[in-house]
Amino acid sequence: MLIRRSLAVAAVAAALGTGLAATPAAAGDSAAGPGGGDVSAAAWTRTTSLGGPIRTCYKASCDVVIQTYSGESLYWDHSARNPAGNLWYYVRYTAGNGTPHDFYGWIYCGNVTAPC
Repeated sequence: MLIRRSLAVAAVAAALGTGLAATPAAAGDSAAGPGGGDVSAAAWTRTTSLGGPIRTCYKASCDVVIQTYSGESLYWDHSARNPAGNLWYYVRYTAGNGTPHDFYGWIYCGNVTAPC
């Protein structure tokens, strides 16, 4: 557990060191983006869903992009805390039969195995 947490902290530090930063939610609950960088060029860290929605921003009131289910793989790039102090991860989720599609958005830390 300590090793996994240390690796997660190192990954976040590395992402922040390369200029990727968590973007605070804009006024009026508009969708928060991936920090202004190219999402495809990000360093993604694997985590597992415990079940829960991926949202357009890092608040429970934001629209749902897609629902995840327990045991599915997700990859997170960076995290942010919302005004309530809750930790959220910006994730990439691949779904679809035949032709997979990537979905991007925010998931609450309690819905993934990454540290909360």
